Amino acid sequence: MICIIDRAPMHLQSRFPEVRIQGEFQEYLDGVVDQTLPGPYVYRIFVPYLIFSLHKSLPLINMLTWDFGLKILILVFCQLAFFNYLRSFFSGMAALAGVLWFDILIGVSLFHIQGPSVIETADLMNVLIFSLALLAIYRGRFILLCAVLFVGTFNRETTWILLPILFLREWFGPCSWRRLLVAVAVVALPYFSLRWLITSPTPIWFLTQDIRLNIPLLSPQHTWGALVANLHLLFLLGPLIVLGIYRFREHPVFLRIAASIAPLFIIIHYIVGSIRETRLWMPLYLLLIPLALDNLIKLLPDDDNVNIQRSPTSTRQDESTHRIGNSTEI
Repeated sequence: MICIIDRAPMHLQSRFPEVRIQGEFQEYLDGVVDQTLPGPYVYRIFVPYLIFSLHKSLPLINMLTWDFGLKILILVFCQLAFFNYLRSFFSGMAALAGVLWFDILIGVSLFHIQGPSVIETADLMNVLIFSLALLAIYRGRFILLCAVLFVGTFNRETTWILLPILFLREWFGPCSWRRLLVAVAVVALPYFSLRWLITSPTPIWFLTQDIRLNIPLLSPQHTWGALVANLHLLFLLGPLIVLGIYRFREHPVFLRIAASIAPLFIIIHYIVGSIRETRLWMPLYLLLIPLALDNLIKLLPDDDNVNIQRSPTSTRQDESTHRIGNSTEI
């Protein structure tokens, strides 16, 4: 349903909507494949090259349809990965509620761009990368983590933000500097290689042009727009943040470690992103929903809490079993 709604604007009763949307879709995809777009967009090659390759292998299916199918596949895997991650801390019913909460927020986040977009598909892929990385760090699957970070950096450079979670996990467990250096290397290698190999007319690594649209009073003509953008963001993330920080020390240790990068994530996107684009905040839902869910369960009456209590194995696993430094888990 999320993907169908995303595609729906193509068929609105307006003047040539399908032609316009398909033109914008194709323009962005061709700009990445032909290396005519400026940075940093031209370095985010995973989804555009994947759609282009699928279309070349089976040209009877147009690229918009390939994108539609890819969105469905990515969302299915996002739900499964996030469910398994939540299941490490909560019962099955609570984990399912968390996934449905996540789905609602994803649906809201895809409203910013009208119609299907390669950019949104890449952002959904970024959510999948985040969810798989969180699961791999928590369960101590270091090889899987390295593979996820390596592939994810070809999609978006936000994999750098995942490294502090690994650092903190190692810090509170048996620290292995070798693992930390390997993790940095599997992110740095594709990141710098793409910027060395791809020739772009404007080889910019990151943009700060929207900062005046994010922070009020930096630019008088954009102050009102910045205030509105911050208000929208407050409605989107405010409930999650308030529910999450309430009795923060009582949350499972790993959930606190993962959520500790949320301020860094927000600050970075205020500087190099556009806070109006709700799609950029989708990875943050993976960090904040578990905290909010944990507190909501605690606030329920005891009779209602019986079937959605925390997973009985979560405390024991959180303390020792799934440390990233545990060699038996690699």
